[in-house]
Amino acid sequence: MNTETLIENNLQLVTFRVGSEDYGIHIMRVQEIIRVIDAVKVPKAPSYVDGVVNLRGKIIPIINLHKRMGKSITAYTEASRIIIVDVGGRQAGMVVDLVIDVIMVNREYIEPCPSIDSSKRSDYITGVGKQNDRLITVLNLDNLLKLP
Repeated sequence: MNTETLIENNLQLVTFRVGSEDYGIHIMRVQEIIRVIDAVKVPKAPSYVDGVVNLRGKIIPIINLHKRMGKSITAYTEASRIIIVDVGGRQAGMVVDLVIDVIMVNREYIEPCPSIDSSKRSDYITGVGKQNDRLITVLNLDNLLKLP
């Protein structure tokens, strides 16, 4: 197998934790990772939008993934981070509990998300990747972060 084929078969993911679960997003969607900063509340914003921040002159909405995924809300810790991502040419920040690492996962080891029920959760999941004993839910940012 040549190097080009090896690269095409692998997906480089930034992995992070929300609650007790590990998630991953394609590294090319990540612009930067910053410490949690206070967001300014926006009237009539969806409940999962914590507000907006001014990051080097750009106004960026901050999405609380606990709220967006219907998980119990927890307080921010020293390990909490905001992952700034590109969503259709617009920037958004996702608050996560912990950024873990960057990994390479062979596309063969990412299985499509099974349709369990009619919940919206599967709409924003691309699949579940396996690496050793670890399961990583690969997120579809376009669906997860549909912004008004």
